[in-house]
Amino acid sequence: MERRALRSASRRLVEAMARRNVSPFTLTYSAFGMALLAAALLSLSTSWELFVPIGGLVYVAAGLLDALDGEVARKSGRVTAQGAYEDSVLDKFSEVAISIGLLLGPAGELEVLMFITGSLLVSYTRARAESLGVELAGVGFAERAERTLGLFAGTLVHAIWKEGLNLALALVGVFSYATAFHRYVVTRKALAEREAASGRG
Repeated sequence: MERRALRSASRRLVEAMARRNVSPFTLTYSAFGMALLAAALLSLSTSWELFVPIGGLVYVAAGLLDALDGEVARKSGRVTAQGAYEDSVLDKFSEVAISIGLLLGPAGELEVLMFITGSLLVSYTRARAESLGVELAGVGFAERAERTLGLFAGTLVHAIWKEGLNLALALVGVFSYATAFHRYVVTRKALAEREAASGRG
């Protein structure tokens, strides 16, 4: 019920944006700007600890905007290769920026390292597989939405338990590594089957 309601609300929002001719690039750049703001807030959390949950909330808002740009592009018939490229690249810049903000602010070095390397591995394994013709959408648990929510949960817990954020980052890292390995296995199997079929032909 709740999931259907969320999908319905998202669909209405996308339709409204498409009717008002909102540019997908506006959403992409706005999401990136908000991610940079979230990183700045987290980096300043040593001076005011409430910047941690505020930064987490801003990062979630950035993620929501980022989820809408592709939908608006499809709805308004403005899907372009440039848009897809900029969206993907700015997503990675955003994750690097938020990791720097965490490192300069409330989080531990090892936990941030696990978070960012896991995130980049998840993205790379999908991008490389899809460049070889293997579709990996939905394969694995730790996609960007789940990683963002995990980080957000950690920023909320941080207000009452300082190590909660580090635990959340470490868990996101572990699930990301598992997702990357799962994608590696799926891709390897798909490529082996394709080559075997080609050899039989």
